[in-house]
Amino acid sequence: MLFSTMTNTSMALSKLRTTLSNVQSELKIEKISSLAKDNRFKSLEGLVIKIGYDLIDIKAVEDIIKKTNADITTLRKQLKLPSIEDF
Repeated sequence: MLFSTMTNTSMALSKLRTTLSNVQSELKIEKISSLAKDNRFKSLEGLVIKIGYDLIDIKAVEDIIKKTNADITTLRKQLKLPSIEDF
């Protein structure tokens, strides 16, 4: 009886350790992801400032986004390949 109780307790402890390890790993991944997002935002702000726009000027930021979208649309049109005919 005592052995069974100790075995069950040991198994529960093992499961808790595994769960704790998984949670710690997930927290590390979340922290890295958050830092990556912060770096992307800082890089984008740096690029906007380098271009010469003020971050507070929303109209200027919208203009940058419109220009970027137009460039992407143009590139997509250029990359379209002719349709392939089956023989």
